Amino acid sequence: MPQLSLPCPHCRTELVGFTPRGSVLVKPGRPQALIFLQCESCGYGVIAVVQYSHPTEVSAWMMDQAQIPGQILKVFPETVELKCPSDVPSPVADAYLSGLDNLGRKNGANAAAIMFRRCIEMATKTIPDAPKSGNLKERIDKLPADLATPAMKDWAHHIRLDANEATHEVEEFSEEDAKKLQVFTEMFLTYAFTLPAMLKRAKGEVSQEWADSSLVPAKLQILSRPVFISFRHNKIPARL
Repeated sequence: MPQLSLPCPHCRTELVGFTPRGSVLVKPGRPQALIFLQCESCGYGVIAVVQYSHPTEVSAWMMDQAQIPGQILKVFPETVELKCPSDVPSPVADAYLSGLDNLGRKNGANAAAIMFRRCIEMATKTIPDAPKSGNLKERIDKLPADLATPAMKDWAHHIRLDANEATHEVEEFSEEDAKKLQVFTEMFLTYAFTLPAMLKRAKGEVSQEWADSSLVPAKLQILSRPVFISFRHNKIPARL
């Protein structure tokens, strides 16, 4: 039975054998076919769009009578690049991406939960003005009030406690629970790093705009002009 070696978008195995399960033409007269392939690791499927040079090329490959089915143009679904929220420090982002990488892999839920906990661990040591000593529970409780809301602290404690179970309990951590931890972790990172950085950049842009001496007089001049607001038949002068 022929196979294609492709990255799997489902179990995220970098290169795994895919076995063909069927094919159809994209459209009569167009030298393209859809090949339905099944991952030998996780069992889920993808569809490869193949351009062939001869109408029998795909069927010959599926019968193991040709080395390749043609030129592979696309594979659906595509493998999604793992991303971390922006402006997150490297050690924190590395732990988060490692958790994402394990999430969805076979028997990867426990490892994902542990890495999401490590992500919170590294975050509490990286957040400015946050205490660097004590255990994780103490550091979460002492996060600056102007940055960490009570809800954020609850998220962090939820990740800490659930990941402890993934580490120490005999029962396997579920994929569903690991995905919940991923959502909580992403929200925590967004509020702890991404939004403050966005606000800081926005303030910097506004400050720079008003600091430009060529713009300030013009703005003040515009604001000092009288403006007439029209209400049907009467015009009422108003100063903005």
